[in-house]
Amino acid sequence: MAKSFTKNDPAINMTMVGFGQAGTRMADEFAKFRKEDGQPVYNCLALNSNDGDLDGLVHIPPANRVSLQLGGLGKNPEVAMSVLEKNEQAKEKLKQFIHQRVRPQDDLVLFFAGLGGGTGTSTIVKAIEEFFEYSNKPLIQEEFKKLVEEIGVAEIKKDQRKYQKLAFRRAEKKFVKIGVVVTLPLRADGPDALRQVNTFADKIWSLAKNPAKGIAFVIFADNQHFYDEFKNLPDNQKVEIDNYRDYGNVKIAEAIHELNTATTGGGTSVTFDSADFRRIVLEHNGSLVINKITKSSKNIKNGDDIKDMFVSSMKGSILHQPIQLQNEDGSTQKVHHLGLLAVLDQSNKVGSSFIDDARVEIASTLPLTGTVFTGYLEEKNDFSVSAYTFYKAEALPDRLAVGLEKEYKDFMERQSSVKYVAAGISTIDTDEDDGFDDDFDFSELGIGLDDEELQDFPDDQNDDTLEDLDISNIDFSILDED
Repeated sequence: MAKSFTKNDPAINMTMVGFGQAGTRMADEFAKFRKEDGQPVYNCLALNSNDGDLDGLVHIPPANRVSLQLGGLGKNPEVAMSVLEKNEQAKEKLKQFIHQRVRPQDDLVLFFAGLGGGTGTSTIVKAIEEFFEYSNKPLIQEEFKKLVEEIGVAEIKKDQRKYQKLAFRRAEKKFVKIGVVVTLPLRADGPDALRQVNTFADKIWSLAKNPAKGIAFVIFADNQHFYDEFKNLPDNQKVEIDNYRDYGNVKIAEAIHELNTATTGGGTSVTFDSADFRRIVLEHNGSLVINKITKSSKNIKNGDDIKDMFVSSMKGSILHQPIQLQNEDGSTQKVHHLGLLAVLDQSNKVGSSFIDDARVEIASTLPLTGTVFTGYLEEKNDFSVSAYTFYKAEALPDRLAVGLEKEYKDFMERQSSVKYVAAGISTIDTDEDDGFDDDFDFSELGIGLDDEELQDFPDDQNDDTLEDLDISNIDFSILDED
């Protein structure tokens, strides 16, 4: 018995763009979703550094795959950024990809990448900037010119900052918003990966907090979270999923798609309007936190059971570690709009008061600055009841806020306590005759130094001392020769 609501029309039309191997695999998972007529629900695109990695995609059509033809950029985003800066052909190809391929009529473009890789991490940062320059910055400039024409240069000069803000606010209503979904690496990827991921996550978060960039939200999905969950799954649930990466990709795609389709459903007295969902996702900026708790219908006795599911769901996320909304010092993180959505299987008849009870209990403890939107559906749901909570907060998952730095320090402390030994091959001493008599004159071979030359190199001169050597004219290109 399937989830019938996932066949509803989406509340937000989206274009999915994957960067690098991890990002393109995430986008490929969205390309699986099909309408009743077989057409794809989402427009899905993929960009990678070489052709080979794109060949592994299954659902994104070849026409929607673009290669930078760099032969791979390795797992080093800092080096990859440098390559993209210097390689004019790759830079132009990325620009054309953003200008010509990512030109949706949709309201939201989702950018996907794995942090810690080379291509995805570097290109997603470049793509965010390029998308702003091409799609949204001209809208701001256009609105400012209109203001100049409306009120004149003299008036603008009196308070230019005021009119710059006004131009931005007018243009913002026309923005094509960006959603960013990136994955954090495993702890086992090592300290260098953690360091670089921390750096690039900070770049993305800084961009996300800049309202001019038009980034509606960021999801810092966590591969360590997926790995731990996948490892503990029963074997029968791993049959169609090969590894934690595929498991994580499915979780990301299902979470976004289910919310995007459930919020256009109807049939009950308390429905979640698609316009409400659009406000949660598209207004303001910050981390988009999604959680979902599912229980068998036979374990749901009354509305209180569902209310408790909502309250419990607010404490975590299905895509990463929890976000701490209230700090130990009493300060709180700002939370914008909140969505509470239940999907009841048609076999459940528990009334509707549970949704109001959940809203009252959660809102009384949440540092909320926006509106609480609630609703529920009664549709086929695998004989289960699901409680979804989703909100946008100006906060980060625990692992990113403090965890990566601690993991890095732990690695370095362990490394400093390890004594490394250089590998070498022991010499085998032998008394065998080497074929030369003790008085053999090697000068006959034309090698060695004469007495005058030996005087120029005193016995106490250390061959390892380099202070007196002039290396300025050495041609190091010979090191690259075969």
